[in-house]
Amino acid sequence: MDNRIDHIDELIGKYLAGEAAADETAWLETWLGKDPSNRRYFEQFQSIFQRAASVKQWQEFDTDAAWTKLRSTLKTPGRTVPFTAPEPQRRTLNIVWRVAASILLLLGIGFGLYTLNNTPSQLNAVEVVAETDLVTDTLPDGSDVVLNKSTKLAYAYDKKKKEHAVKLKGEAYFNIHHNGDERFIVDAGGVYIRDIGTSFNVRAYPNSDIVEVMVEEGEVIFFNDDDSSLYLRAGGKGVYNKTTKTFTVDEPEPNILSYKTKFFTFSGQTLETVVTTLNDVYDTKVVVNDAIKQCPITVSFNDESIEEIAEVIAETLGLTVTQENGRIILQGASCK
Repeated sequence: MDNRIDHIDELIGKYLAGEAAADETAWLETWLGKDPSNRRYFEQFQSIFQRAASVKQWQEFDTDAAWTKLRSTLKTPGRTVPFTAPEPQRRTLNIVWRVAASILLLLGIGFGLYTLNNTPSQLNAVEVVAETDLVTDTLPDGSDVVLNKSTKLAYAYDKKKKEHAVKLKGEAYFNIHHNGDERFIVDAGGVYIRDIGTSFNVRAYPNSDIVEVMVEEGEVIFFNDDDSSLYLRAGGKGVYNKTTKTFTVDEPEPNILSYKTKFFTFSGQTLETVVTTLNDVYDTKVVVNDAIKQCPITVSFNDESIEEIAEVIAETLGLTVTQENGRIILQGASCK
């Protein structure tokens, strides 16, 4: 691994002092673009340097002691931040760091906040919650996620293990952004999905004994703590039963991603099945009377409102549509 990451503070100091070589500048700019936390760390240093540059006079302080104290706050387990500048840059850098330490004493800036909030096991930790509405977000590693209603997702990156870990309760669609040999694993309540170049959907509600994974693109490994596993390719669906601790392969339903796409296709399904599928996605619920629940229907919808969908169904099957107490009611005497 490039040892420049272990001397990142020194490299930033050289860069800000205008003394970084071309290859060092290129490496640092690449590092800044890899992670938002890297840029925040750099900007903290930059702010100190700018303050130091603007000071014409300052009170005498024991800057050696100040710098020692500052560096102790920057240290974290498993990460050293050595400061040994090569000659002839050492003199210039020492002057800058001493001024920066003085500014820190004057302003009382707690520079250790970065490392305190970014321990190796919780680096870039975020939580995404979808309660009553669909939520679309981008995780710190660049992966895109879409959360269905009543879903909670917690993300953290373990730098030592090079592992992006997600804990999921509910249903979410993942489009993974890959970075070298780093792993991306979803923990769906004790059963796991490891991404291998993938877009996939996971349904893992806590009150259900079933966890479902459908792979849209790429491949995943679906496994548990007992080393049982299932390998899924694009277009495949795996089902895990928490009670029996068994994996099975199933055919993916045509509307499994409808909560995300709002595209529905029904071919000969009963009206009861159609309504159940729609009610899982839309807030306004559709209700049908018993006489028409088994009526078959073949129809597709592409991002229409639930009101428009109800009108199409009613027109297709010769039903009446009314709205009452926030519900859409479809009624008819029998199937035509």
